[in-house]
Amino acid sequence: MFAKSIKKTRKLSSRFVLLFSAVTLPLLIILFAVGHYAQDVVLTQVANSYQNLVNSNLNMIDRSLDDITTNMVYNVDHDENFQKFGQTGLSDSEYYFAQMELIQRNSAYRSYYHTVDMFYVYSVPNQVLATTNVITDTDHDQVSSWITETLNSPEALRPLMYQWTIVQIGQEYYLHRVVSDDTSNNAYIGALISMNTLKLPLKDVRTGGDVLFAGNDGMILSKPSDSLSKDFRLPADKLAQNTSFSYSDGGRKLFIITSQSPLSGISMAVVLPYSDLLKGLKQFQTVINLLPLFALVILLIYLFVFRRIILTPILQLLGTIRRVKDGDMEMKLPESPITEFDIINHTFNNMMDEIKDLKIDVYEERLNAQKAELKHLQTQINPHFFLNTMNIIFQLADLKRYELVKKTVRHMVGYFRFMLGTSRDTITLSQELEHIRNYLEIQKMRYQDSFDFEIGCAEELLDARIPSLLVQPFVENAMLHGMSVKGEPFLLQITAARAEDSAERMLIEVKDNGKGMSPELMEELASDQYKPASDDNHIGIWNVKKRAAMRYASLARISFQPNDPKGLAVRLLLPIDLTKEQDEHGADAGR
Repeated sequence: MFAKSIKKTRKLSSRFVLLFSAVTLPLLIILFAVGHYAQDVVLTQVANSYQNLVNSNLNMIDRSLDDITTNMVYNVDHDENFQKFGQTGLSDSEYYFAQMELIQRNSAYRSYYHTVDMFYVYSVPNQVLATTNVITDTDHDQVSSWITETLNSPEALRPLMYQWTIVQIGQEYYLHRVVSDDTSNNAYIGALISMNTLKLPLKDVRTGGDVLFAGNDGMILSKPSDSLSKDFRLPADKLAQNTSFSYSDGGRKLFIITSQSPLSGISMAVVLPYSDLLKGLKQFQTVINLLPLFALVILLIYLFVFRRIILTPILQLLGTIRRVKDGDMEMKLPESPITEFDIINHTFNNMMDEIKDLKIDVYEERLNAQKAELKHLQTQINPHFFLNTMNIIFQLADLKRYELVKKTVRHMVGYFRFMLGTSRDTITLSQELEHIRNYLEIQKMRYQDSFDFEIGCAEELLDARIPSLLVQPFVENAMLHGMSVKGEPFLLQITAARAEDSAERMLIEVKDNGKGMSPELMEELASDQYKPASDDNHIGIWNVKKRAAMRYASLARISFQPNDPKGLAVRLLLPIDLTKEQDEHGADAGR
């Protein structure tokens, strides 16, 4: 028996030696190749890191350009001062005050959009240009002359309309956007953004590197660092690929990461010298070359002691872990003569005891976390709605429509009292619909005859309880994404009734005749895995789906489909809950 055991031991040892030899030889080869691979890894990691940085900044720039365009278009369509600015026959005081109001509003916009170097307005009949400020590092008279000459030249102006374009004024390059009333073109509003201003947030991206903006032809639009040659250009064929590549500039090897904006057409590039990226890699390669020799000696020594000192305790530990994984929570490890493994065994045994004690605590913490998340989701407030409402009140007060001011304030007070005062998990459907009515009445003040709404609910469902703010986000989403002030008035209809196929569930519909939604987006929003990429992209829909799933599990359904003849219809199929919610003392909370 003893001889058989010795034979088995020798056989295991022989196999371990063979395994060691089979592993060591490829390892030595791999270690020699690591130096070359390390360089590729460094460049790949740098490329991924800076690619994300470049894409993120370009997305921020594109969103900012969209917001700036939206504000300028709004001024053209709705600002009375802008319309006066393009008229003739006004008194000096009327023309002066209109001009000052436009300058003050554009100055306020510029304080919000820090990337904009200059807002301007230009009156064609009066040949007057008004700007918000003086652009630094550029001759203001040169900028003013360029604006005046461009706006008075149909051939020069035509390619600049309806889009952000790159223009050159003197030695500087700018992003330029101009908006006008297409029916008369008596006045223009525009914005200029210096390419050097766009790169300011990333000017210290890396020591020895640079951030550049380039056009489609590779021309550098922003001021390059002194380390680059004066005639430095980027290859045009690489710019549209959103990739990283190597490039030479006067014998100096550079690593470049690029991405192109689909909105403005500009490309953003991070330029990094290879010498800085791989500064510490040469010493690393030397260590790599010597490492196999040291590894060979050390591994030969450990070969003799590994099986006795380490292998047996590890196998014992792994066997215990497997049994714990299979559900045997009573497993214990014995004491070990080796101090380190004895500590591991005692720690493992203590950990198992703590796991059993903490299982209930973890479960309770998850429940509390879900409740806390639910409260947080219920209290999300859109600050843009508040600012728009205050602007409506200001305009009505300016027009001395005091009755409408009081009506708007009353609806706003009701709206925010509901948003800030709701502390219960559920409310009645009538409370939710009243809150929506306050919201839509305010929107009615804003859009007047261009918007109307209808709210209908079966009498028997008025006291049905639902999570607060379950319907309102779909109404707000329809106003934000479906609203159109062109063509027929925008009509929003909210109805609630018992479901036709089940008396235990109710159907709440939010329908509009607006822009509608693409089938791909409807399918994406209806997916259980949907999650918005940002707080500005259908966050309310994700909020509703998350809270409905937490309360109703699979009993609730939310679907999106085209409305007839046009627009979007959102259908919420929910269980009917007619129980009365009680307060913390057990009394009915009421409505």
